[in-house]
Amino acid sequence: FLCIFPACVCRSSVYMMFTSQLVQSLIHFFSRIPAAPYMSILWCRRQCYAKILTLSNLTVLDLRHISELNNETVMEVVRKCRNLSSLNLCLNWSINDKCVEIIAKEGRSLKELYLVSCKITDHALIAIGQYSTTIETVDAGWCKDITDQGATQIAQSSKSLRYLGLMRCDKVNEETVERLVVQYPHIVFSTVMQDCKRTLERAYQMGWIPNTSNAS
Repeated sequence: FLCIFPACVCRSSVYMMFTSQLVQSLIHFFSRIPAAPYMSILWCRRQCYAKILTLSNLTVLDLRHISELNNETVMEVVRKCRNLSSLNLCLNWSINDKCVEIIAKEGRSLKELYLVSCKITDHALIAIGQYSTTIETVDAGWCKDITDQGATQIAQSSKSLRYLGLMRCDKVNEETVERLVVQYPHIVFSTVMQDCKRTLERAYQMGWIPNTSNAS
């Protein structure tokens, strides 16, 4: 049973987790919501997608780790929710290159795209660089088929990219990332090594001094 408080429908952001037993309550909840500009929906099921498509002012959508999610549903959401600025598809192994290409083409307002552990290759990153003029943040961490080619081409072709997550993309060489850091200083490249370097730099800036004395 999902209790809907009157104040809830006035909130600009709503974060909820739904199981299959709460689908009907969720649909009722959607019917009570006005055209709120900010909303994040976590873990809904297939029966709820039709209702999501009616939320034309939706800007933030979190669909991570949903076993029933498929590419066609995601593409339809992006086509219908024209104000979507942030989309999280992490941990959905079904999401593929074709889906990301459609997202890049149709997501005219999209600024953030999270694809950690999705079934994508270099073609997805290349498509984002080729077709999107708005996406600033792309996180492709733990996508095992991303290589130097994808990381290099999205950096070269994208005019909007400001962050590229490559954590545990083991086919991307650190030497390539080091070169990209120099060539594209306006883009933050996230790998284990790069994140460690930034952490050390911040520590030095805050006055940290390493203890170089020999351990007794």
